[in-house]
Amino acid sequence: MLGLLFACAPSVKDKPEVKTPEPVITKPVVVDKVIPVPVEPEQQDVLILLSSSSVAFQKIGQYLTRELGDHAVQITLSGLPAQDKAVIRDIQNSSTIQVVAVGSKALDAVKNFKSKQIIYTQILNHNKVTADNIKGVSSLPSPEKLFKDWKKLSPSLTKVAVVAGNNLDLYLKRAKKAAKSQGIELIVEVVKSDKGFIYKSKKIKSDVGGQWILPDNRILSGKALKEVMAYASRRGRQIVVFSPKLLSFGGFFYVTPDAEAIASGVLQRLRESAGKTSILGESVLPVMNHTMGINQNIAKQFNLVIPPEYRKYVNGK
Repeated sequence: MLGLLFACAPSVKDKPEVKTPEPVITKPVVVDKVIPVPVEPEQQDVLILLSSSSVAFQKIGQYLTRELGDHAVQITLSGLPAQDKAVIRDIQNSSTIQVVAVGSKALDAVKNFKSKQIIYTQILNHNKVTADNIKGVSSLPSPEKLFKDWKKLSPSLTKVAVVAGNNLDLYLKRAKKAAKSQGIELIVEVVKSDKGFIYKSKKIKSDVGGQWILPDNRILSGKALKEVMAYASRRGRQIVVFSPKLLSFGGFFYVTPDAEAIASGVLQRLRESAGKTSILGESVLPVMNHTMGINQNIAKQFNLVIPPEYRKYVNGK
């Protein structure tokens, strides 16, 4: 029986050894970090409004339309009240947000448009316009470059006077700083008329070696310019003027705003403000460049030697 039981009992086999699988080590997948590329705001349409067909205004308009291409529409005020009124009404009702006003008449026409961004230039008195949607680009020459040039041409110069109209405080403060950096003291006299311009110019002290005349038609007239320049020449004073036409009246050199630099400033403001509710930055963007021309005859009268790098500017050439 026992034998039979053992014969019938199921045989017990050894269990196969179960191997523990080796851990699979996976290397972390390195994903390159995607750096978002800033998207430039799409160029908006721009309306360029010129106060008149003057050459200075047209030059700025040409630079702007060349850069903006199909996005620019240029309009020139005619001076005819009924026609200009209709044009201004069309501008106000248009979907164009950005408007460039070149000259005071253009600015006066659009400065009350609350739904537009107004960028203006060729305006001397900037204080009459202050708003988040209205900001300017300076149309006055760079005082930093002017005094640097003047000191290079006349190294012994230490005092300069400027007789100017009112509301140019910020610009003249900048000019004083620029003059001081060149070792020049800038004396400022503020007047309200061409008579004041003549009077204060003739009161400039004899130790002041130069007079800088700004293009301020509020206080200038042809008579006042000729009288003051003749007086300064007789006193042996160097005169910096704003037009090549004034060199023949005794101007030492002239500086005029660089139209392309002004247009570049306008374009900068347009780009920075595109798609925004207001115009960014300071109320008036300074322009750091200008064009110049030197009267060689006056330089000889003052026994000044024109440095080689300035000879290309002789007599405005």
